[in-house]
Amino acid sequence: MAPFESGRRLCLLVEAGETRYAIEATSVMEVALAGSDGASLRGMLEVKDLSVLLGGAPETGTGMVVVLDVSPTLAVRVRSVVEVADVAHAPFFLLPAGLGEALVPLSRGAILHKERLYLELIAESLPQRAVLRSVAAPSKPVHLMESPPDRALVFESQGRLFGLPLSLVSQVVTRGESFSMLPVQRGAVAGVFPHAQVLWPVFSVPAMLGGSALVEDFFVLTEMAGQNVGLCATRVLGVLQRFEPAEERGEFKAPGLPGPVLFLDLQYMFS
Repeated sequence: MAPFESGRRLCLLVEAGETRYAIEATSVMEVALAGSDGASLRGMLEVKDLSVLLGGAPETGTGMVVVLDVSPTLAVRVRSVVEVADVAHAPFFLLPAGLGEALVPLSRGAILHKERLYLELIAESLPQRAVLRSVAAPSKPVHLMESPPDRALVFESQGRLFGLPLSLVSQVVTRGESFSMLPVQRGAVAGVFPHAQVLWPVFSVPAMLGGSALVEDFFVLTEMAGQNVGLCATRVLGVLQRFEPAEERGEFKAPGLPGPVLFLDLQYMFS
């Protein structure tokens, strides 16, 4: 977490798609109601969907229009305008490693304001930026553990059981309002989560296997290969031992479990 700033720094806080954003007030020319068709502002300025521009899904409602003082002038449609806030003393986080290069030119980092996380956009980068949807975080090759650890935390994600060496686990926390999804619709990263003065990238293990990066109620916070990494979980079954091989490679079973546990070698995958 970066140190607090001195003085005043006003930002316009908005919601677009499933993500919250902060834009420096000095970059905002106007905030207005969208036109009847939502495609233009007063028939003069084309309005682009900010969620789509950043790689997310299209907005379903009319929303609001924010006109940015950039070259060329850009009008973007957002789902809602939250407020104009002085964020000079708000905790500021640099983006963690593992998100790929997609967000780096677009965001300075993230601001925690009233227990909610806002990605701070660099307004000047938006007119030149192509749609982010084609630039997701790089996928990680899947590696399976040949043998289970002596003790492992077993958790469920999207209906499947996964195991993680207990030595890698820092804490299990519930998802709160401070969690922020990312606009990118593909890849294994579900979002980012501020905890203990660190911004954690939160991954979905099923998404590493080709599924979707769905956000779940719990995060298993780990330290792997020197990185802080969160993993989504529907529930945590606890710490178990005495695992035996199951039918499929990488899967093991233990007494009391409803099914086999898949052990990915996440430590190796994140190294």
